[in-house]
Amino acid sequence: MLRPSETHRVFSPAMKLMVLRRHPVFGGLPLEHIERLSSYASTRAYPRGAMIFTKDGPGTGLFAVCSGIVRIAVPSPDGRNAVFGLIEDGEIFGEIALLDGQPRTADATAMTDCELMLIDRRDFVDLLESQPEIALKLLELLCARLRKTTQQIEDVLFLDLPGRLAKQLLHLIGGAEGSGGDRKVSMTQRELGEMIGMSRESTNKQLREWEERDWVRIERGGITVLAPEALAAIGIPNIE
Repeated sequence: MLRPSETHRVFSPAMKLMVLRRHPVFGGLPLEHIERLSSYASTRAYPRGAMIFTKDGPGTGLFAVCSGIVRIAVPSPDGRNAVFGLIEDGEIFGEIALLDGQPRTADATAMTDCELMLIDRRDFVDLLESQPEIALKLLELLCARLRKTTQQIEDVLFLDLPGRLAKQLLHLIGGAEGSGGDRKVSMTQRELGEMIGMSRESTNKQLREWEERDWVRIERGGITVLAPEALAAIGIPNIE
């Protein structure tokens, strides 16, 4: 049954095949296996703000993002969120529950209008058994996400609030080097604060200070970075 906020999005077999062939996890498979995977896949469209799945919900399948951005977060009792990542075009999510069959470990929400491809767990497990290289790809993905989560924990423990905010802004615009011209982060201050463990009020206060220095410009629907080199000079190591 479809959620009230989701709709069927009909992809032709050729379009589903194209999405899978360009995907970093699935693209290296023999064509016959990609065709098999494509026959299993269904597609969904979610509007901005729609809940895709919730923490502790059933882990019934793997999602691939065809277009849009999905936020992965864990809610707290007081209504705030700890954001673990943004999943963009060409990436997959939901792989933990897919592999172990246990409930979801986080919420997934459409940050923008999204088109997603869904592959049911029972179909995917059959393919994993015949194609162990997919399991290796998924392990690489899980390791990369574990490293990212470890880095987030280190940032919260060892970086002050300005350092965490500057690092996150630079990450979202692709880094300080070669970033000539304005760079806009299309995200609310609350969403930005949730990514680094800051309240909206603290995030706003810091951004206002930087706006007075002409380092950023606060706009409706986002923040434009005007001086990425100034943010990088705050003293943050290993910014990517």
